[in-house]
Amino acid sequence: MITVALPTLEIASPLTEHAIGICEQRGWQVRHATLDECGDLLRTNMVDIALTSPYGYGKGVASVDYRIVKGPCLALEDYTNCYGIDFPAHSKGLALAYSPEPTSFPTIIGRLTLAEKFDIGLELVSSADHADCVIGPVAAGKPPAMDLGEEWFDIVESPLPIALWVMRVDSEASDVEAFVHECANQQLLHANVSELIPLDADHMPREGKILYRWSDEVEEGLTAALHTMFYHQLLPEIPAIKVLGRD
Repeated sequence: MITVALPTLEIASPLTEHAIGICEQRGWQVRHATLDECGDLLRTNMVDIALTSPYGYGKGVASVDYRIVKGPCLALEDYTNCYGIDFPAHSKGLALAYSPEPTSFPTIIGRLTLAEKFDIGLELVSSADHADCVIGPVAAGKPPAMDLGEEWFDIVESPLPIALWVMRVDSEASDVEAFVHECANQQLLHANVSELIPLDADHMPREGKILYRWSDEVEEGLTAALHTMFYHQLLPEIPAIKVLGRD
């Protein structure tokens, strides 16, 4: 029985819009988990295919032969107002960080982005009351001080991949490229994002895109993310990017 791991991540829902129905048609099972837990399920051979993060992909390639399935994916290009970094009024420095999702890939890459830009190592704490910065999903109606997609794009000039389809090579799943394509919203290739600012603001609105399809630029961003995680010793080696049907 083929089993698919689907993340409980709202912004990735366009990639899995039809997944339940398609899996039922194929007689495949579905498991729901967080984005990074989907990677753990794939690595431990609990599922055959998973929509997971670059960290979920990177942790497994040292022990499992993976292939990335090109097609639908999720990436942030410049300003997207999805994940951000804020600085509470009580902040006195930049040493302690809090996140409601401390082990998630966006939190990890947020910490590494600050390390790359400011050469600091943030320690995670369990309460926002004691943190110098807060990293996590953007609250409705409250744009963050630093937008994660924008800060990443400023450093590497490539989109930040958040979710990608990955399969185990030893899986017996067939027509996987067709499967991930059928699961997704076929019409939504990207979503333009523009910052909402007052009419009397002294700057132009920041802009960006939420990308929903694999591209050479997304692959460049994935390469940069994997290299960054390796440099900061979160991965034991630099994972090769292996694409189904290419590598």
